[in-house]
Order: sequence, then C-alpha cells, then structure tokens
Amino acid sequence: NVAQWIEELLNSYPKRSDLWHIYVDKEVKYHNIPQARQLFERAIASKYSSKNMKTIFKKYLTFESTHGSEASIDEVKEKARVYVSSLM
Repeated sequence: NVAQWIEELLNSYPKRSDLWHIYVDKEVKYHNIPQARQLFERAIASKYSSKNMKTIFKKYLTFESTHGSEASIDEVKEKARVYVSSLM
C-alpha cells in the first residue's frame, strides 16, 4: 500500500516536507479529496521552517481554489494568518 509506505517515510523522516507534497499529490491524482484535506491539516500542524510552511500553505490554498469553496479558501487564509501571527 503506497499510503502506508509514505506514512512510514513521514515517521522516519519528519523534517522532509517534500514527502507531504508527494503524498497530497497522490491523493489528489486519485480524487481522494477529503484525504488530501486531512493531509494538508496534518502538514500545517507540523513544525517546519517558515519557508516550508509558506510553500505548504500556498499549495493548500491552490488546492482549495480548485477543489473547495469560498468558505474553505477563507479557512485556509485564516489558518495562514494565525500561523504568521504566531511567528511574531
């Protein structure tokens, strides 16, 4: 199972934010939209550098622009605002 394999990689290499991107891309490719959202939520809850978090939030926003609603887009924007304010 590919998802199990990627989960093991994430556990073994928690600093590798690129694994999140691969995992999300796989879920989107196979139209597992709810699972992709859960992965984004897990990714933004992780501790990465601000540069990596910016990339994750940007990808999440693009994802919601394609697969979500105005409300879901606003939720991602708000989560990004909260993250940025937590840095200050």
